[in-house]
Amino acid sequence: MNNIAFILLDQVRLDMLGTYGHKVVKTPNMDAIAADGIKFTNAFTPASVCGPARTSLFTGQMPSNHELMRNSEKGGQGDPKLDNPNIISEMADYDNYLIGKWHVGKTVLPRDFGFKGHNFDGYGYPGSGVYKNMVFAQGPTQEPRYQEWLKEKGYEIPEVTNAYFGENPHLRVQELCGLLSGTREATLPFFVVDEAKKAILEAKKENKPFFVWMNFWGPHTPCVIPEPYYSMYKPEDVVLDKSFYHPMEGKPLHYKDIAKMWGVWDASEDRWKEIICKFWGYITLIDDAIGEFVKFLKEQGLYESLFLAITADHGDAMGAHKLIEKGEFMFETTYRIPMIIKDPLANRKGVTDDNFVYLHDLTPTCNEVAGKKAPDFFDGESLLSILREGKNNNRKGILGQLDGHFVAFEQRMWRRKDYKLVFNATDVGELYDLQNDPEEIHNLFYDDNFIDIKKEMLDELYSEMVKIKDPLANWLYRIINEI
Repeated sequence: MNNIAFILLDQVRLDMLGTYGHKVVKTPNMDAIAADGIKFTNAFTPASVCGPARTSLFTGQMPSNHELMRNSEKGGQGDPKLDNPNIISEMADYDNYLIGKWHVGKTVLPRDFGFKGHNFDGYGYPGSGVYKNMVFAQGPTQEPRYQEWLKEKGYEIPEVTNAYFGENPHLRVQELCGLLSGTREATLPFFVVDEAKKAILEAKKENKPFFVWMNFWGPHTPCVIPEPYYSMYKPEDVVLDKSFYHPMEGKPLHYKDIAKMWGVWDASEDRWKEIICKFWGYITLIDDAIGEFVKFLKEQGLYESLFLAITADHGDAMGAHKLIEKGEFMFETTYRIPMIIKDPLANRKGVTDDNFVYLHDLTPTCNEVAGKKAPDFFDGESLLSILREGKNNNRKGILGQLDGHFVAFEQRMWRRKDYKLVFNATDVGELYDLQNDPEEIHNLFYDDNFIDIKKEMLDELYSEMVKIKDPLANWLYRIINEI
């Protein structure tokens, strides 16, 4: 039985990672892991907000099946049931640890399912109420483990300065970026790694195989980071997306409202570049923490035989279309995610793979790596035949599901390698030619030259929705010939 570790980044834009080809951002540790394994170029989240995506990874199901279609703190309903299969339900002979962010379901905690480790409820940002001058207040209510850890290590409580909140005077509840005092060793990424080390040593002492699910709280904003990361990247190195200059042509009007709410619609290019530089710095901070984790694994003689996956719950617009974070929109920057897998039993190393894969394909994969039969309950499909045999899973496309984030706004996405269609249940539809318009600037949904493509993709979307019993399928059926 292989030891297993999943590393989940929180809200990262794939093309801003060095290992995925960015020319400025430094991610040498993720680069090295990719060289030891397989890097997927068509990995997607089923929903581009935290709760639904993480609940999909935990349950192995699409959002409409586990029923959490929005973040719980924003009105989402649905908790994984204790007696349903989940990512560790078949792995009682493993030491199973949840380290860091949880944000699964509405009221349940990791311990309810047998996880050891952390029980940060909800978003559970441990710096809230701890960092001096920190405005963002979505901290955990169940446990103060990070604060305890700072004291145990003898670190001073970090302080936030140079905070930037955007240009909306009615939104001063979340820093977009800022400077954090202290050293990198006192930051949340290094906290997560240090706690994961303790968990692994505990499992090793018990002579049991382990599954460690490590969850960072970044590079999700607030991008409050210490030096040298705060000043590591320069604004002159930032090239803003082409879509930044053509932000909302042919798009639902609501998208612009989201940008205005965050206070970034009217932000200057200099301000945008400042935010992006701090986002990049956060990425490199996390990569350095991953490097510390790999160093530990090698010192313990565990790295070579470890099944290791690095991915993210979803992406971040980070300037594309003048949007930031995620929300009720379905662009590539928020749905396409990194996925790097090092499988000790795979012969394919240092290669890229363009199979369509979901975040929750990792759920049955985890079970099979542990030598278990993955439950039929899972919607995800094991990746082992791709990893070990180079097989094609023959997926024609990817389905995305969201019922809203800040407000109710039901959306479904059908994404093929050539085109993407977005069904906005109460607004204009979207169709993009991904090969000729990769930044999704030109909406072709109402272009007469693409009527046949639109009809084909609507039919495919409807079929996929019926297949998984999506509750929105009936509405699409009723109007499919009218849009």
